[in-house]
Amino acid sequence: MKKAVLGIGIIIGLASCGGFTEEQGKAAEAMCDCMEGDPYGDYDINFYECDAQLKETYGTETFEEGSWVEALEEKCPDVAEKME
Repeated sequence: MKKAVLGIGIIIGLASCGGFTEEQGKAAEAMCDCMEGDPYGDYDINFYECDAQLKETYGTETFEEGSWVEALEEKCPDVAEKME
């Protein structure tokens, strides 16, 4: 009985740590593309403008704190590094 309860707890724990969603991955790639274009010549302005464009396209759940950063770290490490 104890093993079954422990097993269920582990399965639930692993399922809740699923990483970022497909939509977050697409949004992170869009952020990379926008930032690589360097439309304003200044990182901070580029980030603000690109972020505003993404928030018009994707829902607020896309930008959940932990998993959004995880998506950026995988898809666009240069941008994620500068966010820290």
